[in-house]
Amino acid sequence: MAKQGRLYYGWWIVFVAFLSIGITYGTKGIFSVIQLPMLNDLHWTRSEISGALSANMLIYAIIAPFVGKYMDKVGIKTVLVLGSLLTGAAFMLCSMVSQVWQFVLLFGVILGLANTGMGMIPGPTAVNRFFIKKRGRALSIALVASPGGAVIFSMIAKQILPEMGWRTLFVIMAVSSWALVTLPAFFLMKSSPEEMGLHPDGEESLPAVTTGVAGAAPMQDRDDTWTLSELVMNIKSWTIFLPYFILGGAGWTVQAHMVPHLVQMGLPKASVIDGFTAYMFLGVLSMLFFPSLSDYMKRKNALALAFIIQAVGVYILSITTSPALMWIFVVTMGIASMGSYGIISALAADIFGRKNLGTVAGTMAMMASAGAAFGIYAGGWVFDTFNQSYGILW
Repeated sequence: MAKQGRLYYGWWIVFVAFLSIGITYGTKGIFSVIQLPMLNDLHWTRSEISGALSANMLIYAIIAPFVGKYMDKVGIKTVLVLGSLLTGAAFMLCSMVSQVWQFVLLFGVILGLANTGMGMIPGPTAVNRFFIKKRGRALSIALVASPGGAVIFSMIAKQILPEMGWRTLFVIMAVSSWALVTLPAFFLMKSSPEEMGLHPDGEESLPAVTTGVAGAAPMQDRDDTWTLSELVMNIKSWTIFLPYFILGGAGWTVQAHMVPHLVQMGLPKASVIDGFTAYMFLGVLSMLFFPSLSDYMKRKNALALAFIIQAVGVYILSITTSPALMWIFVVTMGIASMGSYGIISALAADIFGRKNLGTVAGTMAMMASAGAAFGIYAGGWVFDTFNQSYGILW
């Protein structure tokens, strides 16, 4: 049981999840920035370099459900430590590439496999198990690391790329994975509060939880058991999986192609990178706001609101020809895009319970990554096929 006055251990779990998510999506999130110097240096095509990120997402999609199921058996710590070690190794080897096939193998295949043990499977699963009443708020803090990490790494990239180049940036990513994820995960990560003799939220006993807010869906602890085949065959699963597919596809397509698109539209490169950094920073606010909002209203209503705002944002991107329009896009899309991930993650835990959340999270990650893989590659293909323009993509 939690002792009065002592920090509930679940917040340490949030801390480790924050680090793992921040490194995973902070490093992957600056792909739009790092691809330009790689293109200039190695003379690859847009579709070739986009193919590496698309392969990353596809491998993630294929492997994720099985990693989630495996995690339910061996524990979150094992998966997170192995994932972070392999992530660092993949980045270190990426700093040495000279051929397209090498980059596709390392960044696409190996890093895609490694990221299943780092990204949206272990961290959110652990947080969802340690919290019920405060689930949206706890997820907000953990998941804010995704855009927050991209902000930090985009600022690092802005300083490193002109002076030291993209190879040095990959080395920094590798060391960050080992130092900021492997060690904290080994010493701090636990799979559930029950493993430590605790209850969710630090309560003295397992609570029957309601929000106490009019119009909000009641939240309660569930102990349902779900196999991978049961999840895939259950109709209510697809009310989670399809929105996650769309979110992953649209979000990563914008993230991967917005910088080259806006530069092509005549906007100064430095200004565009500043816009990208601001977009990620607003993602921090989005991640803090929308999942927390879903603790006080029906989660599906919060999700619908976020999706509507994102649709408006993509439309503005499609007509952007000036810095003023770029900033309108950045604000509109930025305030809603990242927060949707937290809402869906909390909604899945509400529906499916805590027991097999690894399997649930892995299947969700498969859908998001499949959408991302399709969207990212489609962006490069559209550019190369339709008169070097992204217009039809948006």
